[in-house]
Amino acid sequence: MSSKVFWGFLLVLVGGLFLLSNLGVLDWGVWDTIWRAWPIVLVLWGVSVLLRPTGRLGAVLTAVIAVLAVVGVLALAYNAHLKAGEGGASGAGEIALAQPFDAGIKNVNLSLTFGAGEIRLDGKAAPSQLASGTLGFIAKEPTVTYSASGEAADLRIDMAGGTWTGSIGPRGPVWNISLNPAPTYSLDLESGACSADLDLSALRVTSFDLSTGASDTRITFGDPGRNATAELKYGVASATIRVPRSVGVRVDMSSALVGSNLRAQGFAKSDGTWTSSGYDTKTSHLDIGVSAGVGSFNIEWID
Repeated sequence: MSSKVFWGFLLVLVGGLFLLSNLGVLDWGVWDTIWRAWPIVLVLWGVSVLLRPTGRLGAVLTAVIAVLAVVGVLALAYNAHLKAGEGGASGAGEIALAQPFDAGIKNVNLSLTFGAGEIRLDGKAAPSQLASGTLGFIAKEPTVTYSASGEAADLRIDMAGGTWTGSIGPRGPVWNISLNPAPTYSLDLESGACSADLDLSALRVTSFDLSTGASDTRITFGDPGRNATAELKYGVASATIRVPRSVGVRVDMSSALVGSNLRAQGFAKSDGTWTSSGYDTKTSHLDIGVSAGVGSFNIEWID
């Protein structure tokens, strides 16, 4: 199997899986198991190298092995999904998030560790609350840790068991979190396989870090009148960033297997960096670093 055929086969496979996930045929929760099985790519590559001298027969055998390997990984992922649903249903539930807000707090470091499921975040908390909402779980309740010193506070919300707890039902646990728009935030989100809708438009965010294995992520930024940074690191994912046209955006992307609409959205590329039109004339800037395996990265302008 030639390198072109190998990578072509891989792109068709990943694209097909993304399509099935978007159509709801596959739950996003299965992506975590698929991502954990990434070394199979190295195995298949090694098989193709070993069988290359056998010519056409080797190519056919490699293709058959690749298909069987893919079917095996998908079966393993689907089986894990079913077991998670059966084993965790009795302990599934939801807790309320109600962290009071101290008006003296000016800066908040927010750290979220999430697994498989859905997470929604916005800036609509009541004035008396720093963070409010609901936190779904499967077997163990999430932990909420808060500390403050002077004008700074740290808030951590962790899903029990780390970034992967399986999934239950068609979606998995759901977190709905609303933040107080008064302080300035530094956000850090670590997730497994999930769907995330993060509306940061009402929040003053100076830095945002996302680390995820496989996810479908939508992030909406506002115009804070200042500079902000975002770092996105993901294995197999789809990311859409919504930004007001009044903000200058610069994207540093380090991946050859991530499709984007940057050129169509008026970005110019120079030395690997994409810069929006009129970047230097804007009063607000958002600098985004993207490090990804396979997936898509798109910008949507907000008028």
